Order: sequence, then structure tokens, then C-alpha cells
Amino acid sequence: MRKDPLAEGDLPDYGDEVFACEHPSQMERLQALAAVCDPATKADLSRWELPPGARCLEVGAGAGTVSRWLAQRYPGGEVTATDTDTRFLAALRHPAVRVLRHDVRTEDFPCGAFDLIVARSVLCHLRERDAVLARMVSWLAPGGRIYIEDPSFFPAASSTDPVVRRTGRAITATLATSLGSDVETWARSFPAPLRGLGLGGIGMRVHCSTLTSDNAAGAAWRLSMTDLMPVMDRWGILPEADTAAALAHIARPGFVDVAHAMIGMWGVLPSDRRTRRRHLVDQTR
Repeated sequence: MRKDPLAEGDLPDYGDEVFACEHPSQMERLQALAAVCDPATKADLSRWELPPGARCLEVGAGAGTVSRWLAQRYPGGEVTATDTDTRFLAALRHPAVRVLRHDVRTEDFPCGAFDLIVARSVLCHLRERDAVLARMVSWLAPGGRIYIEDPSFFPAASSTDPVVRRTGRAITATLATSLGSDVETWARSFPAPLRGLGLGGIGMRVHCSTLTSDNAAGAAWRLSMTDLMPVMDRWGILPEADTAAALAHIARPGFVDVAHAMIGMWGVLPSDRRTRRRHLVDQTR
């Protein structure tokens, strides 16, 4: 029987039950997601040169792969890697990296504190995503850049494979019902959320990974579905037997599809606010 929905304020947070760090395969899941996403994320971030001594912030640093890369790319700078649970960042030992337990919804940084702010697969899971994005922009120094990347499951919704379609819908519904996440329309609206925040150089990029039974994307889907299985069942979204059948379907040799897209957007806080050009769109990628 489907559980009655909780009031919005009573919904648990990301990591309380869904994708909790206590789950034994959580680090493996984060590493698989990093293997899928890091190449495109780093390619985007590599397009920009930051000033000497650049101050970088990664919100929701997860396994720390992007923060480590930023520290290597800007050895004279400082990288602040934050998360609400930093246990997976304990091994992130680098003289330029500061690990900080931080809740982006309720805790602030000073205005103008950073030259680059990165948040990947964070805002889609926050019900206060628009307000949080505006606050993050306020932390940028003049000339600073913000880079936001989140998933959208529109490729799964259009799959010719009925199992992938059903599974994609179940994942989307489970995250929305249990956390208030939006992995359907939020990232699909990019770069509109950055417009009106006083930024220039606004742009976006879409990256879709091939999903197979034996690649990193397949591992990320398998581990995510396994994590979500009891929640899907309890909320009456997808019975555990059907989730197990979907996992077996995706594990078949020769299976291939496109599961979800990672969509990035970025913008620059003008150095001279008096002459800033709003809504300047860069679609060179």
C-alpha cells in the first residue's frame, strides 16, 4: 500500500535515508558517478583561466574528485570542499584543499569570497534550489564564475526500451516523493535559472552517457537503483521484485541505452557592475 505523502517540511534530506553515507556501497556509487561525469565537468572548467591565488568552492563535494582536480589545476590557490557529511572527503589530503562540513541551505559565506563556485548534483535535490542559487551567486568575487551541473532523466523517458522508461520514471518519482528532488525539469530549464541574477557570459552544455551492463554509467544506475529499491517499494512506486527484474535486464550482456543527461550551466559576475550585460548567452559548446 502506498504511504501517504508527508508534508513538504517533513520530507527527509538527501543522505538521511536515500543515498546515505552509511550505506556500504555509497562510496562505490559516488566513484562510479564521478567516472561518468568528471570528464565533461573538467572539460567545461578547463575552458576558463582563473587569477593567481584563485579561491574555489565545491558545494557537495561527494568523493572529492573535482576538488582534487581544481587544487592540481590551480596550485597557488585554495579549494574549499564542502558537504553535509564529509566522511568521504577524509582522504582528500592536499595542502590547497580545505574540507568543511557545511549546509548550503542554512550556512553562508562572505560576499565576494570565491573566484569559482562549482556544484554538481546538488541543487536538484534541494527544495530551496532557487534561493540557494541566488545566495551562491552572492559569494562570487567580481569576475568570478559559477558552474552548476545537474541530471535530467528526459533520455530515459524517451527510450524505446519499456524497462528503461519505467525505471527512469520510478527513479524520478521516488526522488521527488521522498526528497523533493527534481531530476526531470530543473536541469532541463538551464540556463534560465541564472538569468536575472546579474551575470554575464551565461552558457550551457548537455552530456549524455551511454549506459551498458559493464561501464561506469551502468554501475552508477545499478548502485542507485539498489539504494532506492526499499524506498520505491515502501512508497508503492515500484515493487522490489520489479526493481530486481529491471536490474537483471540492465545487466544483460549487450544491453545499451541512454539513461539520463548531465546538464551544466555557468555565468560570470561582471567586474564592473555598472556596465554588466544581462542575459548574454554563450552557446559555443
